[in-house]
Amino acid sequence: MNLKKITISFSVSRPTLSLILLTLLSFVLLIAGVIKTQQLRGIYLLWNLFLAWVPLFFVLVARRYQFLHQTPTRLRQLIIYVCLGLWLLFFPNSPYIITDLIHLTESHSRLLWFDSVSFFIVALAGLATGLYSLYVAHQIIRQITNKFWAWSILSISVVLSGFGLYLGRFVRFNSWDLFTDPIFLFRKSFQELQNPLAIQTTMVFSLVVMVLYVSLNLLIPPSYERTKNVA
Repeated sequence: MNLKKITISFSVSRPTLSLILLTLLSFVLLIAGVIKTQQLRGIYLLWNLFLAWVPLFFVLVARRYQFLHQTPTRLRQLIIYVCLGLWLLFFPNSPYIITDLIHLTESHSRLLWFDSVSFFIVALAGLATGLYSLYVAHQIIRQITNKFWAWSILSISVVLSGFGLYLGRFVRFNSWDLFTDPIFLFRKSFQELQNPLAIQTTMVFSLVVMVLYVSLNLLIPPSYERTKNVA
């Protein structure tokens, strides 16, 4: 009896490795700050950085199932759509981490230089992780639809994430509020649409994220788009 050996190829991509390195550097700097001051100052940024990784996890799962033809088509499509929906829900956590820089005002003058470096690296790691997840989501959507609709859906997603960032920073909503109290979340969100600060915040962060993404998209070589078995 001959047994067929099944090998599943899997590798970690260079972009993901770079994000892992940035995350590890963020962890080292924040822990060094705790050791130096004997206080848990800034340690909450690790949680925010974890949340920035969540949307990347979902789109990587979606991309994996996009090429996993052993799975029945309908089930594969359902998993991809669910993962994309969860990606959009958690994506605002990535650019949100930029706003954590406001906590530098709480730093002692003699530690301001160190906190500036630490907070910047954390913000860079979170933002880069979010932009890469945006890139992967874009490629998945383009495979499902076409180039025009992919850019259209992407643009709408970025605007929604900008508004989500406002809700998180100023109204103090969390991504899981959609499941714990959805009625209040939607009612409050519609009310906030009349707030000029909400419109300004949404426009600024949408513009920033979109320009950064286009820049990233130009940097990544076209050959990478054909890569399948990478995370």
